[in-house]
Amino acid sequence: MNTFNFDKNKVEILDFSTLKRTHKENDIYGNPLRGMYHYQVIENVAELADNHNLNYEIEEIFATQNSSRQSPAVVILPQVEETYGKNAVEAHILRKVYTTLKISDLQNGETCGNVVIANHQDGLALAVGQRVMICKNQCILRADNIFQNFGNNKITESQMFKSIDNWFLNFAEYREKDLRILERMKQIELARRDIFELIGLLTAIRVANDNLKNCSLTRGNYPLNQAQISQFTENILLESIENGKESFTLWEIYNIATHLQKPDKMEIQNIIPQNFELFNVIKEKYLEL
Repeated sequence: MNTFNFDKNKVEILDFSTLKRTHKENDIYGNPLRGMYHYQVIENVAELADNHNLNYEIEEIFATQNSSRQSPAVVILPQVEETYGKNAVEAHILRKVYTTLKISDLQNGETCGNVVIANHQDGLALAVGQRVMICKNQCILRADNIFQNFGNNKITESQMFKSIDNWFLNFAEYREKDLRILERMKQIELARRDIFELIGLLTAIRVANDNLKNCSLTRGNYPLNQAQISQFTENILLESIENGKESFTLWEIYNIATHLQKPDKMEIQNIIPQNFELFNVIKEKYLEL
């Protein structure tokens, strides 16, 4: 890939070598403006996986644009374009980058281990957990599987990588714990009226988050935003009509919902917190953990 076109595409998909060619944003001393470059974060995670002899793949990388003039997610440098050409990869500063590191050790036909990497204007967020292989849905099942250098629970980059290192060290144990939860979800059957009740709860949480700070339903993040709730409802109804389904397992419901939480469908800074919050709602309502 030699050029981007963010005027036409809100999201560009690239590989690691292309990401390394983009312009490096530095401070006045020539150091990475945000402490480290986006590609260095990926390299650090990959190196930790190497240290534990894990087999992994750096998957496609998503770079996204936004509409902010004060803090644009993509900046094009005309002076660099003069050297490399219009819309050249090398002329782009990318501030919103998302990718995953797929761990193939202990994978089965359905899920595998996974590290999510989301670098954006707020800072750096990493998360670990499982992923559905066929559709790449994330399954972030614990708050302590999320590490970030911003917000109320921020930690240093060094602490973040130490946490990733610990997850790799105990990978088999963490994966087994997660798989037990996912198997439990497959055993819980929801009738359509139960699903409509869940949709009502997700809507109430969305309204509370937007309008009612002191409501018991107010959370730190949406499980799903309103557009996602509408699409989730439509997908459930279509599945019911097309396949004559009168009920769904909790696992099926979770996958229909998490399929909406992708970097080409929503803001990347919201994927990790919304994915966890969605599971949190499901856990509180249906799972005894």
